[in-house]
Amino acid sequence: MQTIAPAVLDQQRSQNTVFTRGSLVAAIATLAIMILIHTVPMRVAYDVGSQPAPISRLFDAERSASMSYAYSQGESLILEPMIGVGTYEVRVRMGGPGGRDPLPMTITVGGEEIAIGEVGAMRVYRFLAPADARGALAVIVRSATIQPPGDTRRLGVLFDYLEIRSLGWTLPSMLTLVVSVVAFGSGWMTIALLSDRKAWSVALLAPVSIMTGGIAWLLRSQNESLELWLLAGMTMTAFGALVVRPPSWLVRRTLLAAALLVGVWRVALWIVAWAALHTSERLFPLARHIVSSTDGRVQAPVTFIQVVSTAWSHWDSRLYLSIVTPGYQHPPEEHANMAFLPFYPLLIRALLPLTGGDAVLAGMIVVHCALIAAVLLFADVVARDFGAQVAYRAVATLLCFPTSFFLGAVYAESVALALLALALWGLRRQRWMLAGIAGFFLSLTRLPGVLIAPVLALAVLEHAGWQLLPLTRAYLAPLLPALGIGLFMAYQWQQFGSPLIFLQTQRDIWDQQLSPPWVQLFMMIDTIATGSTHWSGHWPTRAFQLAVWLSFAGLAAVALRRLPLAYSLTTVMMLLPAYLTNVSHSLPRYVLLALPAFLMMALLIERRPALLATIPAALALLGWTTALFVNGFFVG
Repeated sequence: MQTIAPAVLDQQRSQNTVFTRGSLVAAIATLAIMILIHTVPMRVAYDVGSQPAPISRLFDAERSASMSYAYSQGESLILEPMIGVGTYEVRVRMGGPGGRDPLPMTITVGGEEIAIGEVGAMRVYRFLAPADARGALAVIVRSATIQPPGDTRRLGVLFDYLEIRSLGWTLPSMLTLVVSVVAFGSGWMTIALLSDRKAWSVALLAPVSIMTGGIAWLLRSQNESLELWLLAGMTMTAFGALVVRPPSWLVRRTLLAAALLVGVWRVALWIVAWAALHTSERLFPLARHIVSSTDGRVQAPVTFIQVVSTAWSHWDSRLYLSIVTPGYQHPPEEHANMAFLPFYPLLIRALLPLTGGDAVLAGMIVVHCALIAAVLLFADVVARDFGAQVAYRAVATLLCFPTSFFLGAVYAESVALALLALALWGLRRQRWMLAGIAGFFLSLTRLPGVLIAPVLALAVLEHAGWQLLPLTRAYLAPLLPALGIGLFMAYQWQQFGSPLIFLQTQRDIWDQQLSPPWVQLFMMIDTIATGSTHWSGHWPTRAFQLAVWLSFAGLAAVALRRLPLAYSLTTVMMLLPAYLTNVSHSLPRYVLLALPAFLMMALLIERRPALLATIPAALALLGWTTALFVNGFFVG
């Protein structure tokens, strides 16, 4: 064991003390900056028709010879969520449709409804509005609606101009304080992990404090765009620093380290989603040159529940939720949900009484609980076989993968990963029935789950020295995954007359057919070479799919040579369905289920630390794919 000289230890303690004290001073300075910012008078103004304004439920902007404007749909919310605790003057220039047709209108401010009377000709309305204890200013504008001749819309009042200005001192909002803690904490974490010279580290904390104050000021005054992406960049950088240079004391505590990685990853992606939703209008034109499918639309104003919940429910999420209520439908009407297995929707349905019937919230709770279980089980089993350092790297590479955001979306991936990790955990401890039960539910969560059966069978035989021993319960374990999918097939047969409807739906609705793996490969290469458009994505998306195809094929080949049977065979079995089909649009998501492939990545990084240089690129792609997904673009 290497010993450290007392003089070196004293120097390290002295540097750590300096950094700790410097951090405390920087934190106090940041708090002082926050308070000072909110003593400065604030004024924000919006030309409603030509720039995004914090007003909900407006029709598309229009323009006349004299002004640009937007019509209300009858009830609109003016919301500034981080403006600060205090009293504000709100000025709104508005009028009836066409700037003349009178409509009765009321305004709700601070919980009190005020009758304005009829609003006809354009004029400026001024009123005082208090921000609540959380620092959010909310004004509800309600009016009658009319349908002009030749227009299919029912129009409320016309908004032309909005101005908000502070009156006297204000206090930071709760959300501003949280954002500031995240911003300063991200900068502090990055410096603490990446800088070995503590004196320089203390000096670097000064710009972090100033940057945190700048973010708070910009959020208070505009609440969009550059400052949010700056915050997102800081949190993603902190996550990257935690991945690349974790402290040794943290790595030794395997389960704590895995949980911390998930926590930082989750906060970072929420902030990326927040920034992406606020910049939808700028994101859409660029994204349409890369992604071929979208159900996205501009989200304004962005609410907290959107950022942490509803923005994570797109595409397949709706099909899972349609199984929760009203249930499976065949022949497909609104939902082709027969292709989706029932275990994840059943978990959501079980939580509905706790969420007041909110299926999206229930789905988010399920996936986050499952994700935590998955990384803890995976980290534990890998740590026992390969050591704590490799376990940490394996979890980190999983979370850095560019489509890992699906693990925090209303998709079945996290539940499937948790069950797969539990099956591996049982296999490595010869707890065969536990592994078999996990395989049973895995086959009811994602279709590749049934392929854990041969892994279980070969693991049992390997443990028995490749000899058939007297029958025990261990031999039942490989049968349980087949029993799971068999029960679902029996249900379909009894309800709809065929046990294979889930496969027929994939063929008929999504044109998925069994094909040799080179069919995908040649189709991707053809799209890239010709620069043509394919429904699976334009050529940049196809290039990403090709990189994933090649990378995981290589990882599977290396895993077969270097990993124990349970890991290597699981990698191959979980990848087979993704490779043996004619389409690749969901390949980057499907490979997440090949959990031991991320263990193989970790082992390669341990042998060649230079591979850590790929982490920034992976995180940049993760931020981009997350931004696309929360805005409704199809990325897998």
